[in-house]
Amino acid sequence: MDRAPLERLAQFPEPQLPEDGPDVEEGERGLFARALDLIRADFEERTWKAFWQTVVEGRLPKDVAVDLSMSPGGVRVAKSRVLHRLREELGDLIE
Repeated sequence: MDRAPLERLAQFPEPQLPEDGPDVEEGERGLFARALDLIRADFEERTWKAFWQTVVEGRLPKDVAVDLSMSPGGVRVAKSRVLHRLREELGDLIE
């Protein structure tokens, strides 16, 4: 599995955990991965792709919009919806 997307996602936003170190970093990635798995089914495929491509892959909304036949604003809304749901799932860990 390519770890780069999860590492990028772990940077957005970074959870505040009480300890630092390699084990905590791995735990953060695992926590994000589990949260993403939990919320994935809550979204339509196109919404999820818009989120994934902008947040995890770092693509520009205008480029993703062309690929997904969406407006750039629609891509931003999709991204926002998924991130909002992710924040709900993780609560205070990503504040």
